[in-house]
Amino acid sequence: MKFNFSFQKVLDFKEKEKEIAHQEYGTVKLQQSQLEEQIEGLEMVKDEVFNQYNQVHRKTVWEIQELQNEIDHVNQQMKKLEHQSQLIHQEVEQKHQLLIEKSQEAKMWNQWKAKSKEAFQQQLNRQEQAMLDEMAILRYSRRV
Repeated sequence: MKFNFSFQKVLDFKEKEKEIAHQEYGTVKLQQSQLEEQIEGLEMVKDEVFNQYNQVHRKTVWEIQELQNEIDHVNQQMKKLEHQSQLIHQEVEQKHQLLIEKSQEAKMWNQWKAKSKEAFQQQLNRQEQAMLDEMAILRYSRRV
């Protein structure tokens, strides 16, 4: 006899949900890291512009205004990226919680399957032992 878990389709579905949640979490984490790289790049650009701005004694008024406009533009981009970063961070947290929930559900179903299989194996062992006992009794009764 072979063990058949009666809720195998549910278990497969829960495992698939867990895989999807894991993929979504990985995608969001990748987006978060890309956004952080963009922020770091903007910070480097901002530092370069500030360095150029600090060399004011060599610049004309028009060049200084141009640098200030560039700094303002970089600051606006940084604010925009920081807002996106906050949103992505919230999404990462949500996806992480979802992944934890799906993992727990899949684990619960796997444990139930393991317990069911163990109970099935014990029942099979009892039946086998009963059959062996019966065979031993029959052999003994033939000798007597």
